[in-house]
Formats: sequence, structure tokens, C-alpha cells
Amino acid sequence: RVAGEAGDPARASWLTVQLRALEGQAGRLAGEPVDYVDFVARCFDLAPERIPEDVFAAAEAELERLLPGDGSLPERIAAWDARFGVDPNLLPEILEWLTGRYRERAAALFGLPPGEAVRISTVTGQPWSGYNWYDGGLRSRVHVNVDLPVRVADLLSMLPHETYPGHHLEHAWKEAGLVEGHGWLEHSVLLINAPECLLSEGLADLGRTFAVPDDTEVELLVEVYDRAGLSIAADPSAAREAAETQRALTRALRGVRGVAGNAALLLHADGVRRDEVLAYLRRWLLVTPDRAAKRLEFIEHPLWRTYVFVYFEGERLLRRWIDAGGEGEAARAERFGRLLKEPITPSAVSAEIAEGVTGPARSGPDGR
Repeated sequence: RVAGEAGDPARASWLTVQLRALEGQAGRLAGEPVDYVDFVARCFDLAPERIPEDVFAAAEAELERLLPGDGSLPERIAAWDARFGVDPNLLPEILEWLTGRYRERAAALFGLPPGEAVRISTVTGQPWSGYNWYDGGLRSRVHVNVDLPVRVADLLSMLPHETYPGHHLEHAWKEAGLVEGHGWLEHSVLLINAPECLLSEGLADLGRTFAVPDDTEVELLVEVYDRAGLSIAADPSAAREAAETQRALTRALRGVRGVAGNAALLLHADGVRRDEVLAYLRRWLLVTPDRAAKRLEFIEHPLWRTYVFVYFEGERLLRRWIDAGGEGEAARAERFGRLLKEPITPSAVSAEIAEGVTGPARSGPDGR
């Protein structure tokens, strides 16, 4: 019935997997027995995978090389991070400046629908570090959580994720192209724990690679050190050395991004005790106890206990897909632009990877 009424194959596929996720959630709320892994797969149109711990061990070895010294590795990472915390009083101005920079970059690569805008503020008492509240009318509110110190490096990842070219730009383009342009009202409703989330969070995480190109990262970090009033900014040589180390640390830390998914499987699928899962997070995330506890808070949350997979799994899937689309910024941006403007499903992305498809979408509007 969906295929017959949707009028477009891409739209029909998108609606079908969304409805399957809703059906699964309705059954769970009605008390139907459900296997955690099967439920996650139904929600996101992709089965979660356990990541081998040797992946985490390799990341740990690289971090040991980058941050030698006394004390445990989590203590050394925490000590490094503590050097680069942003004064909360300076944070709003830096957030506005960086958002403007990311917006200009996104405009050049993907275009902006006329009239879009973002408003940013800080909050406390939330289980996440940042959140985009899309208000409609091409407008978003972005909240940055300051329960824990916000570090300079966080602003190069979290802010593009929530604004440009991440959640805000995706929502704005889909409202402009799919809702207003084609009357596809399903894209005016944002569902949690549905297949659209896996691609939305994946593209938001990948947004960093477009907002902060590799050859600009060190200079941008140095500039933020200065705007944040960090003492290291007084010594340009030391600031650049620190920025180069930070760039390497950021890449090494990507190797432990699968830890949270493993922890969720331990807790919800395997029935491992809470204290043991917390110890697992502390061991492999290489973070301080307060940050491990904050991550477990997210994993345990009734709403987010399923959602924990969308970041790592979504980014991993889409990175493979974009890499298969051709080399060079233009080719990568063209493919990323599809994610911003088209109704695509995780299973369709997986199929294109398997088939080696590199061309434009075979059906569906591009939102322009």
C-alpha cells in the first residue's frame, strides 16, 4: 500500500522502513517480548555490530605514544583536556563565531535554503553534550550542555554536528525541498529511534570533515586557543605544537568510538551487571569516572538506550559510502549533499556500497 500511494520508489522505501520501526516500538510499548539486538536492527534498518577489542587496544597504543608520561592513560588524557577547557563566560561568543565560519563553509559546498537560521545557547542537566531542536520554518535552536567542561577540540566536532553541515542544514534542506517543494509531509516530523536517525547522526558526525578540512584544523585550533584566552596562545610555537598533537589525538580517539555500542550490548543484551559495564566504559573509553558515568547515563536512559548506536554505526556506514563515491572534495561533497536533500535509507546505502554505485540518485528529488 505504501509503494502504491507514495508515487516515488525512494519515498516508498523510506516510508516503509520508518513504519517498520514504529510498528516495532508500538509492540514494545504494548508489552510484546522483544530481543534487544533485533529491536535495534528494526529501529535503524541496520543490525548493530560488536567491535573487536583489539580495535580499542590499537587506539590505546597510539594514545600511549602521543601522551607518554606518569599516571594512567585516562589520567593523562584528562590532564591534557583540562588544559584546553573554554571559560563558560567566553563560550557564547566563540560558539557564535565558529557557527558563522561553519555556515560559510557549508554555503560554499552545499548551498543554504533562503531564510534558514540557528540560535545557540548553553544548558545544564542533560545526558548529551549538544542537541539540535528543529523548530520548523528553517530555524533551529542548538543547546550546548555545560555540565562538564567544554574543550576546544569539542567545538570542532560537536558544533558542525548540530549546525552546519549537520542536523540544522539537513532539516532545513529537507523542509525546503521535500516538504515545501514536493509536499512530502512525513519529513516535517522528526522521529527518534527510526532509520532516519542513523543516517542523520552519521551525516552529522561526518560533517566535521567538511566544516574543518584537514589542512585547516591546526590553524583553527590555534585561533580558538587565542579566542578562549588560553595561556598557551601566548607562545605561537607551543600553540601550534599542541594543535598538531590534538589533531593526532582526535584521530586516535576515533578508534574507541565503538565502545559505547559494545557497552549497550553488554548491559541490555547480555545482562551484564551495571557496575561491570561502567568498568568496561572506564577501561576502553579511556575517560575519567565522571565522563564514564555520563556515558552510562545515556546508555541506560529509556529513550536513548537504543539510540546509542546511531553515531558510530551511522558514521561508519556513510564514511564507506562517501569514500566509494570518488576522490576529491567535489565528489565527496556531491554525495554528502544527497544525504542533506534526499530520502535515503540505511539499507539502500548498504546496497549501493555492495553494488559499487557511485553516480547520482536513481530516483527521488534532490531538494533544490
